[in-house]
Amino acid sequence: MLRRLAAFLALFALIPVSAESATRGFPSLAKRPIESRDRTAPAPVAVQPAAQDAELAAQVETLGRQAAEGDAAFQKDLVAGRGAVAAARGAAPSSEAWVSGQMAISALDSVRYDSVAALAGLDTLYVGRQDATDGARVSADLATIVPVRARVASLVDAQNDALDALRTSLRQP
Repeated sequence: MLRRLAAFLALFALIPVSAESATRGFPSLAKRPIESRDRTAPAPVAVQPAAQDAELAAQVETLGRQAAEGDAAFQKDLVAGRGAVAAARGAAPSSEAWVSGQMAISALDSVRYDSVAALAGLDTLYVGRQDATDGARVSADLATIVPVRARVASLVDAQNDALDALRTSLRQP
């Protein structure tokens, strides 16, 4: 009796599978649009960049210089910050040495404001210039912004890494 009941239930379990396969269609073998395109048409012409925008170049140069000055200040203060954090390395949280180490990290975080602000300005220019409808203008503007933006981003990343290393060397409360 149990064997018949199991066979009967197995039959009902297979019904949805066979019903689904009967209603499912197969993919069409008709040509897709990409397969019927005109292969003799000329390839699209590459966009020739426009002349460099002097105002944009001056703005990008100013932001790059601001980031470099911010990084120089950060590097100068980093030596003192490392000394304060090294003195606080084994100290208990909330001790005087630990607080001095935390204050040194906070001071370093403040000193790098110019670099971070310059990166934010470059990011704003980068996004804003991509909205232009003229492909040649976009290409020229991005060619001006991208190298400086990449250099500033690497400076800020190095600063982030240095601060993270200092933060992890102190005991957490």
